[in-house]
Amino acid sequence: MNVPGSLDTPVLSFRAPVFDRGRNTTVRRGHKWHVATHARLQLGDGSLSPPIELHTELKRFSALTDADLRFEHDPACRTVAGLLRVLQGLYPGFSAEEEVTLCHFDCDGR
Repeated sequence: MNVPGSLDTPVLSFRAPVFDRGRNTTVRRGHKWHVATHARLQLGDGSLSPPIELHTELKRFSALTDADLRFEHDPACRTVAGLLRVLQGLYPGFSAEEEVTLCHFDCDGR
C-alpha cells in the first residue's frame, strides 16, 4: 500500500491527537488500514510525524475486549463501551457487528 518515507505514505488523522510514549493503538472502521505497513500521524499542532511502522489486526467490533484497547491513544476509547460511543459519534450508523482495524504503533509521546 505504501512505501516508508514516500509522499504516498497514508496519514492517520485523529479527533483527539494525544499519544503516550511507547505503544499506542487506534481503531479504524473497516479494513482499509489493515494492509498499511506504515503511516504518518497527524499531530495536535497539525504537523505530520515522520513515517512510523504499523502493526494491524482486523476484528469484528463485537469481539473486542477492554484488554484489546489498553493502549488506545484516546482515554475515552480504552473500554469497549467508550470506543463504541466514540465510533457511533464519528460514524452515524456504526454497528458493533462491523469489522474494525486495530492499528498499533510506537510513538515518542507528542
